[in-house]
Amino acid sequence: MKTKPGKEKDVQNRVKDFPEVLEIHLITGKFDLLVALESPETELDPRRKVAELVTEKIRKAGDIIDTRTILPIESELRPTKAIERPTAKGFVFVYNEAGKSQELMRKLLEVPEVRGVYLLFGKANVLAELEVEKSMINPPPQHIASIVETRIAKMPVVLDTETYVPLESIVK
Repeated sequence: MKTKPGKEKDVQNRVKDFPEVLEIHLITGKFDLLVALESPETELDPRRKVAELVTEKIRKAGDIIDTRTILPIESELRPTKAIERPTAKGFVFVYNEAGKSQELMRKLLEVPEVRGVYLLFGKANVLAELEVEKSMINPPPQHIASIVETRIAKMPVVLDTETYVPLESIVK
């Protein structure tokens, strides 16, 4: 979501309690908030339910200028393990060679910090969700940038990446 200037926290506070909101991250870049939604897949095409949620509820929350809705067509998640130190997330949109998305998803899951990969419709082919330990020596934004630069962007089928590191997150 792109919010009106200075309204990021207000929108975050209004939207975080919607039952469909699983996570909300304050990010930098073209957009201000990254929101993970969950919709029951009772319909033949659950995209309709998500589209209704975005247009009828999220966009009407006020102070929202623009939204980009991304619906994964396939997902793979790494089983969660107990991490003893606090962690931070990063989200990497990956643009890859045509027909290579499945191969890329498998390769991305080999990177230990990648928690999940999502096959997308749209400009980006894959969304990779990264999780790193918080550290003063290797701060999360630099750690995530390093992973993207040295591991993900160098994968043979990757054409480009777009990385977002939240400033703040709320996770249910």
